[in-house]
Amino acid sequence: MKQSMIIFTDFDGTISAQDVCATMVQRFAAPGWQELNRLWEAGKLSTKECAQQTLDLMSMPPAEFDAFVEKQEIDPYFIDFTVWAKEQGYPIYILSDGYHNYITPMLARYNIRLPFYANPMHYRQRRGWQIETPYENPRCGRCGVCKSKIMLDFMLEPPPDPMQPNRLNVYIGDGHSDRCPANFGDLVFARANRSLAAYCAREGIPAQLYNNFQDILKILKREQPCSS
Repeated sequence: MKQSMIIFTDFDGTISAQDVCATMVQRFAAPGWQELNRLWEAGKLSTKECAQQTLDLMSMPPAEFDAFVEKQEIDPYFIDFTVWAKEQGYPIYILSDGYHNYITPMLARYNIRLPFYANPMHYRQRRGWQIETPYENPRCGRCGVCKSKIMLDFMLEPPPDPMQPNRLNVYIGDGHSDRCPANFGDLVFARANRSLAAYCAREGIPAQLYNNFQDILKILKREQPCSS
């Protein structure tokens, strides 16, 4: 009997062809964002603190933001990956510490309907962009979206099919915000030559390296778990 699987994946630099958030900051932010990012990676600023201070440096009218998002692409193999997962009955959840505001139109453009968790941005005429973090974990407070908590909540839910009690928990990511949830995946995919891959190697977390979702799909098809 085929065992079930639940898939959690990052968005920026994982589903998206490039890191949309990082590209947005490089495009629109004034100097100073590099130091904020360094402090965030060092754990001296939370995502909310870093993001808001970075947004305060940005001159990005909504029309320019929309035009920027229109040019962003996703991994060309991600749609095939979602089709396969749907055929197998494997749910996919997108966990992003980036922004709802570009994930929504990008998924819609490719007619992808998947549940996702991300940080909304709101534009105020006199105050500029403001971040909201409805999925942060108050017990930690480091990330805007606590990917680990969301993963664990889903992992603790009873399986939809009681005949398949054991589920393989897959995590796919590439960067800094993927380090914590990578500790909870049964099978972890880390994008080659990115910081998550280095973290997994340093911490002894077994991880499959990938360049795109075609690589991931080949591995999952080959290692698709079965139970007798």
